[in-house]
Amino acid sequence: MEQIMKEKEKETKKSLTILRNAGLISPELLDAVNRIVQKYKLTFYLSTAQNIRLLEVRDEDRQAIMDELIPLGVKFKGEIKYPLAKVCVSAPHCSYGKIDTFGLEKKISSMLSEIAPIKPKIKIAISGCPMACSGPMTVDIGIVGTPRGMDVFVGGKLGAIPKSGRRIARKIDEEQVLTIIKNLAVYHNSNTPKKQRMFRLIDKPDFPYPEVA
Repeated sequence: MEQIMKEKEKETKKSLTILRNAGLISPELLDAVNRIVQKYKLTFYLSTAQNIRLLEVRDEDRQAIMDELIPLGVKFKGEIKYPLAKVCVSAPHCSYGKIDTFGLEKKISSMLSEIAPIKPKIKIAISGCPMACSGPMTVDIGIVGTPRGMDVFVGGKLGAIPKSGRRIARKIDEEQVLTIIKNLAVYHNSNTPKKQRMFRLIDKPDFPYPEVA
């Protein structure tokens, strides 16, 4: 009987992911999450995608938790129908940074929201310099800041068989980066029946961007 109760308790506990643009968290949200974690006896986890994940959420508490966070403008996993870019802090917070990664992420999110929904599973990463701390070479679309502009990589992935992305643009400006991301998102949507990683599309004859040295 005790084992059955433990299994039942396990089945009714799930996670709740709070989406964060560029991993930024306001003091008000941090305070609210802290109160909720203590109130509902949860585990607080910062995901590799730079989101906040609440673990061990009971089904009966889920809506109440969401209701406490919604007034703070929080969006939850599944509510945003486009990818949020993972970023490093870059300039002025890092001496190596060459670009404003937070500002670029904001412009990318604004642009993608206008053409949403975008089919999964596109992953985007922005790095402020060639040190590539945010992993731009191992995501579907990676942007790397350099002293003379930005490089764009496409088709990277992690997993059991990792792949490094191909460089499709070199030393370009912000407007060109936004255009490329928009074109890639539209192409992905048009060539993906449900969800698909970009590396499966880059060898198609009509893929819009060739590799550059």
